Amino acid sequence: MRFYAVGLNHECASLERTEAFALDAEDQEALYSNLSLSDDAEVVVLSTCNRTEAYLYGTQADVRQVEALLGQAAGKPWPTEAAFRVRDEDAVRHLLQVTSGLRSVVLGERQIFSQMKSAYERAVDANAIHSLMHRLLHTAFRAAKRVSSETGLSRGAASVSTAAVEMARHDFEARDDAPALADAEVVLVGAGKMGRLALEALVDDAPQSLTIVNRSPDRAQELAASFDGSTQPWARRHHAVAEADLALVATGAPDPILTAAALPSAQDGSTLIVDVTMPRNVDPTVGDESGYRLYDLDDLEGWTDAVQEKRATAVPEAEAICEELLEEFVTWVFHQQALQPAIQAIRSTFDTIREQEVDRHAHRTDMDREEVDRLTESIMQKLLAVPIVRLKNVDPDSIDFVQGIELLRALFAPSDEEGAGRSLSDDADAEHPTLGDAPSRCPYLTHDSAPDDPETEEVQRALRMTEGADPDREETPSNAE
Repeated sequence: MRFYAVGLNHECASLERTEAFALDAEDQEALYSNLSLSDDAEVVVLSTCNRTEAYLYGTQADVRQVEALLGQAAGKPWPTEAAFRVRDEDAVRHLLQVTSGLRSVVLGERQIFSQMKSAYERAVDANAIHSLMHRLLHTAFRAAKRVSSETGLSRGAASVSTAAVEMARHDFEARDDAPALADAEVVLVGAGKMGRLALEALVDDAPQSLTIVNRSPDRAQELAASFDGSTQPWARRHHAVAEADLALVATGAPDPILTAAALPSAQDGSTLIVDVTMPRNVDPTVGDESGYRLYDLDDLEGWTDAVQEKRATAVPEAEAICEELLEEFVTWVFHQQALQPAIQAIRSTFDTIREQEVDRHAHRTDMDREEVDRLTESIMQKLLAVPIVRLKNVDPDSIDFVQGIELLRALFAPSDEEGAGRSLSDDADAEHPTLGDAPSRCPYLTHDSAPDDPETEEVQRALRMTEGADPDREETPSNAE
């Protein structure tokens, strides 16, 4: 089993292709309910304005099933020729960079962080992820927080909505016949989160008038009151747009809510319409109508090239943070999947010896076999508790981890184990393990964070637990950041 990232996004496909495979919350829930992945496979599905992607820990057959279900949700075959598929470190790196805003249309946007958390929570609710993807998503959240606080990647326009306002501002300034944004009449179609973000970006410009149009008049009135604006009924949305200098369109509708046929002639010159949604809320033919200019996400992507140049100096630092946490995660995965089977081999070997010795001496005395079993097992657990805890607390970077694991297996595995006696790997120069090196999955987990004196506390805990519960048991990481 391996890590995979698959999907469609603005980097590899057109807006038309990407929006055709967009999934709403209901679609995603249906996809999870139809999954029948291999044992221990895990998956998280993310669908936003600019990407529909899945992050998996599983087999190639699991990947093909997820791709087929993504296509099924859209009612068409999965476009393999346009989609991307990466695995192992490249898959983990992609997820970290997406969550951190490094792969957004607007470089460094913060909205993707909350979108990824929602995708994670939806996967948790669907019971689609376990220990490895829990750890990976929390690593991605850590990366995003560090990138935001330690670099300048998120300065300036932080979302598609705020970037749309900046693009409109530059457009007005570049046209002699256009008013300044401060003198413009603005209409917002849609009163959701993206619309609110757009209005927050407009506050400093203080436009001459602001009108909110929304299907729900109560939500429109509430938002208008917050920004000293007015409202118009949903049925008059086309007329409201025609009367405005700038129309920002940001609804959650699955189909266009502004059409060329329904728009009257624009008054007093040209109306700039910026559609920041996917699927698009404005019929593309609107841009062909006299008196209207239309920008959509494809235009926004081109405009943000300038923004990306300004933020380019922060990209290497942000990528370095992602690489640091990528390396940490890979080491953790290798530690879980390579070390734990060795610990199991140690325990199994010691337990076999214990049972053989009890059997060998059972006929010599009138001993109570059940009592002796309990006694010898307790002794064995106490003898193994300290070395196993110390082994689990070893920093993998402080030793040649791969050869160390092979040595443990060679020392403690039963003599008839497959491969026993084989020579150790000669690759002593490898600085870090890779996901491709990791053996098959093992369910055991070690602790995510160490106490002030990790070894002492762990050893004491292990010794206390030898009389009953498994000293290696750990709770699954929490489902919330």
